[in-house]
Amino acid sequence: NSVDRLVCHEFNRFRERVATFDKLQQTAASLGKARPVTRLLVITITLGAWLICVLIATQFLTFLSAGLLLGLTTVLIFTVMMIPPRVYGTSVEAIEGRVLVVVEKLQAILNTDELGFTEAAFFQVRDVLREANAELRQQVYLNRVDARR
Repeated sequence: NSVDRLVCHEFNRFRERVATFDKLQQTAASLGKARPVTRLLVITITLGAWLICVLIATQFLTFLSAGLLLGLTTVLIFTVMMIPPRVYGTSVEAIEGRVLVVVEKLQAILNTDELGFTEAAFFQVRDVLREANAELRQQVYLNRVDARR
């Protein structure tokens, strides 16, 4: 479950564009923004905090207090590494699931014939949405199977 900052930013722009359409505003609001917080960013911040603790501990604390503080912050680093990225960021898999929700809503709107397409345009849009739906469902399924391994 990886977090990709660029995909998160792209999804947030996509979500804003979707929210401009009257029929999709409620769907866009229910999706929520993607959080582009990667494991590298979290570990960098944690290591920065650890370095500050090292500097403080060596300059201002007694030997016992410094050892205790450095031991606790070292445990904190390993604890942060054990937290899955989906807790603090939005994974690519979660974004694919959110896009699937939008595709399904578009299919529902298309099937109610609210868009007023010509017959040729209707079938072309229907085929594109079906293909996108099938591809996204396959990705979501493959990610679910891969996560179980």
